[in-house]
Amino acid sequence: MTKWTPLAGESLINAAIRSVLGARNGSLYVATEAGVARITNGRVYSYPESLRWAGPLLEDGQGRIWTGDWGNLSTSSTLCAVGETHLSCQGMKDGFSCMYSYSLTSEKTGSIWIGGPQGICRWRENAPPENYLLPSHGRSDHSVLAMAVDKEGSIWGGISTTGQDAGLLKLTGKKWKTFVTPQVDGRKLAVRSLCTDSSGDLWIGTESQGLYRLSEGKLEHFDTTDGLSGDAVKQIFEDREHTLWVVTDRGIDSLRDLPVISFTSREGLSGAPNQITTSRSGDVWIGASHTLNLLDKGQFLHFTDPFLKREIHYLFSDSHDRIWVGAGQQLLLYEHGRFTPVTDRYGDRVGEVIEMEEDSRHRLWASVQNLADQRGNALIRIQNLRVAESFPSPALADHQILNVLAPEPGGGLWVAGYSHGLYRFHNGAFDQIKPAGFDGRVADMTSDPDGALWIATSQGAIRYMDGRAQAIKSSNGLPCENVLSVINDRVGAHWLFMQCGILRIRDSEISRWWSNATSQLTITTFTLSDGALPRLRGERPFFSPDGRLWSVNGSALQMIDPRRLPSNALPPPVHIEHLLVGHTDHPLVGSLTLPVSPQVVEVDYAGLSYVASAKVRFRYQLAGHDREWTDSGTRRQAFYNDLSPGYYTFRVIACNNDGVWNTHEATIGFMIPPAWYQTIWFKLLCVVVAAMLAYSLYQFRMRQYATMLKVRFDERIEERTRLARDLHDTLLQTIQGSKMVADNALERPTDSARMHKALDLVSTWLERATLEGRAALNSLRSSTVDTNDLAAAFRHAAEDCRIGSTIQVSHVLSGTSSDMHPIVRDEIYRIGYEAINNACVHSGGSLVTVELTYNHNVQLRIRDNGKGIGEKTLQSGKTGHFGLEGMRERADRIGAKLSVRTASNNGTEVILLVPGSVVFKTYRPTKRSQLLKLFALGQDSSHHNGSGGGAHN
Repeated sequence: MTKWTPLAGESLINAAIRSVLGARNGSLYVATEAGVARITNGRVYSYPESLRWAGPLLEDGQGRIWTGDWGNLSTSSTLCAVGETHLSCQGMKDGFSCMYSYSLTSEKTGSIWIGGPQGICRWRENAPPENYLLPSHGRSDHSVLAMAVDKEGSIWGGISTTGQDAGLLKLTGKKWKTFVTPQVDGRKLAVRSLCTDSSGDLWIGTESQGLYRLSEGKLEHFDTTDGLSGDAVKQIFEDREHTLWVVTDRGIDSLRDLPVISFTSREGLSGAPNQITTSRSGDVWIGASHTLNLLDKGQFLHFTDPFLKREIHYLFSDSHDRIWVGAGQQLLLYEHGRFTPVTDRYGDRVGEVIEMEEDSRHRLWASVQNLADQRGNALIRIQNLRVAESFPSPALADHQILNVLAPEPGGGLWVAGYSHGLYRFHNGAFDQIKPAGFDGRVADMTSDPDGALWIATSQGAIRYMDGRAQAIKSSNGLPCENVLSVINDRVGAHWLFMQCGILRIRDSEISRWWSNATSQLTITTFTLSDGALPRLRGERPFFSPDGRLWSVNGSALQMIDPRRLPSNALPPPVHIEHLLVGHTDHPLVGSLTLPVSPQVVEVDYAGLSYVASAKVRFRYQLAGHDREWTDSGTRRQAFYNDLSPGYYTFRVIACNNDGVWNTHEATIGFMIPPAWYQTIWFKLLCVVVAAMLAYSLYQFRMRQYATMLKVRFDERIEERTRLARDLHDTLLQTIQGSKMVADNALERPTDSARMHKALDLVSTWLERATLEGRAALNSLRSSTVDTNDLAAAFRHAAEDCRIGSTIQVSHVLSGTSSDMHPIVRDEIYRIGYEAINNACVHSGGSLVTVELTYNHNVQLRIRDNGKGIGEKTLQSGKTGHFGLEGMRERADRIGAKLSVRTASNNGTEVILLVPGSVVFKTYRPTKRSQLLKLFALGQDSSHHNGSGGGAHN
């Protein structure tokens, strides 16, 4: 319940409210001690006409609103028509004898009846007022405080005092008389309020006697002993869902027809019922303590007998309509008004009966308990009031009590113990059955005509048929899983009795579930709000031949009539109550703008249905955020914590307790403005910045690419320059020299000796030219070899340079090669090739040693025993030659250390040290290698020799 808060600038004309009326058009009319107001869509309109004490309020069949006045005699108005903007009032000056309006009611014809002090008046359109005297002829204490019209059109009135000519009045002919019949004495009723419900019953509220219902001439009484909040009934009202609301001096009560009807000692039971059975003739038998009860034509008959010294703990009705009663250690047959005991073959009592069943061959079986010896627990067959056969409980079941029996289509029985599983009893033998997913604990069993067995367990309801077992569980829609009983109504549904209520599942739903075990079932649930009382144990329910379902729960007999279940066809209107952002409530008026970047947006809503408010379900959708509707069940709040800026519309619908959904959704729209970082201009700025950054990166990359191309071009130019130098220094000079020799010989063609010497010299130089051309081609190779074998490449280089030379080359290899970067590898090769070639061609020595060492670095050492290099040539190279300079450039390019050691007539040594981090693809230096590297660099720096190739040119 929420207190009404008026909108800003709105208020009632007076806070003392006397009466309210919710009109069919949605407006709320409020009668106060100063006049009448109307509230429509939150706006308050106060009528300008002043009334001393306005009220009561009435809406007639044509939708017109009426009120009266309880003011003083000089200013009172008997009846006022409430218009759109004004009140049109009539009073005694217009012919009414009623000074005040204490009560109002209307007929279908449009006539208005007014109950006042000492009289009753009637208004009809275009007719003079009619005035009626009370039977008391104007006694001052006989004021008509209540009026009503029943379904037959009879007019009723109520006086709040008892006695002759008082109490409950009825218009008979043209006279008002106290209503008195053999069943009802209206003189004893101090009537305060009257109401005719939709079924035509007249409800009577009294000053101190509680509530009465007059139905078909019979009077039914309700007071605080029946749960009414108070015995002084102020007002009675029936809403559009046919729920009756009763206002007492101590609270508000709601009354409605419940699908589950209870019978207790108030209705005539002898005591608290604990057993039930129904006969094929339609009788309902109930066991209550030591008395057998029979419900016959709405009346309870009681039967007692000396045999019933012990409490009745079991009842069973066979196909011959005989009633079997278990009481203490006896099994009794009740037939023709007599109790007859059943005995065993020795004439003794059979023992405590736990369960009875009749098989398909109409043989009667009972499970009995032997308190003295568990092995005496047995299944017995009864014939002619004697035990014809006895079969001990199976040893496999630890001789436990057989607590559940059910007929098996083949003529046998389904038998179950408390916790030792399921058995098929046939031809005197127990065969254990182990359905999949069954833990062996059984609460009850029933069988269907098609042979299916239903097993009620604490893990759901198991259907077993043709060796296949499948359970209905909470995952299929059950509100809980502790099933106490399952029963087939044989008209298209199964009923499940559970600790959390009574459920009905239609057979079409069961067929769908049997085909798909994961199906969500449509289930009708009857809970405490429907009259279903809680049950802790599972006494088997029964259907009577008229289709009514009967059960007991230890405190009451309960009945459901599936053919006459009350239904609610009215979809509930939905109302949005609150919109909260961070616990701050925002008024639900006008255009709503919420704070920027809301953390949590909460919408509270309600479905206005009071038949079973706990069963009202909702669906909602936030347009602009949700793609689909969200089924929130019975939850009445929606939460959002990820809303971005924009406009949203919240929509919500509801269904009532019978699943009827409304089509008129409640909506509310709101705007979430963007934060500065969510605005369009900020996003555009981000786009511009991102574009500029991308452009800058593009430019940077292009510059990088251009630089890389320039480096490649420079390398190519340098290589071409080097090749030109090599060709110039070697091949071209040799060819030019050969030409000069040939030209010199041609000057004296007749000198054969000179010609022969010249040709010999030309042949020698052309051979040299061939070697020099091959060397130039080898230097153009892009890679030394396809692998990382530098040692083999240097052997090939030495072999090429020894062509036409007597110099010897030795090779020394230390360590094992690893994967090397191709560019660095090629540079090492070209430096080494240049050094080997120079040693072979220019050193004049007899031996060249090539040492290649792999460790954490790569070291190449080439030395000869020739004439050495002059100091000037070592520092600046030989004029017109580029070998030494090219070797230095290559070493610098790969970050290597190149040193040359030479001495006159003592040869030349070239050392190339390439760091492992440069040459190897995978390199993991150790502290020791780093120290050795530093030491080697220190040793190298101690020599004053500059870097250069081991070249002599």
